[in-house]
Amino acid sequence: MENLITKSITYLVVFLGVLFTLWVMNDDNPAEMSYEQQKQWAIVEAKEQGLQATKTATELNAIISERTREIAEEKTETLWNDVSTLINFSMITIYVAVGLVLLAFLYLAAIDMKKALRILIGVGVFTLFMVIVYFTSDGGGDPDMKLASTAINATGILIGIAILGWIGGSVVKFIR
Repeated sequence: MENLITKSITYLVVFLGVLFTLWVMNDDNPAEMSYEQQKQWAIVEAKEQGLQATKTATELNAIISERTREIAEEKTETLWNDVSTLINFSMITIYVAVGLVLLAFLYLAAIDMKKALRILIGVGVFTLFMVIVYFTSDGGGDPDMKLASTAINATGILIGIAILGWIGGSVVKFIR
């Protein structure tokens, strides 16, 4: 029963993480839009509203320029809201994981202190790894971007280690 609950929670967290990540990645990022693309978007809106028939060229240009600026601001705000949602989800997941690890450690310490100490050492090594990755990650002065950079870097490093372990295990089996 515990195994089923653990797997269900793990799959739910992974599913939500992937869902939030795809949500952010599929957002219209204004950084990827040139000024001309933003201006075209504003021009299309102006045409749809029929402003060319009611405004002079100077007024129309001013409206299009203002709307172009608003489009960039709206897209930036939407992107940051989505990124914040992903970061908040990650932080909640981290807090819950730390709480569960502490509870599991206390439970195991009551049963088998030697095994609990070995696990505590493993958690300490992982924590040290995350601290090192955090301080070596660059967020451009923004704490949220530093956290996102840390998550990306840690994921890349852990995937690399997993691939090396997988390849290394296959090579060792082949040599034997």
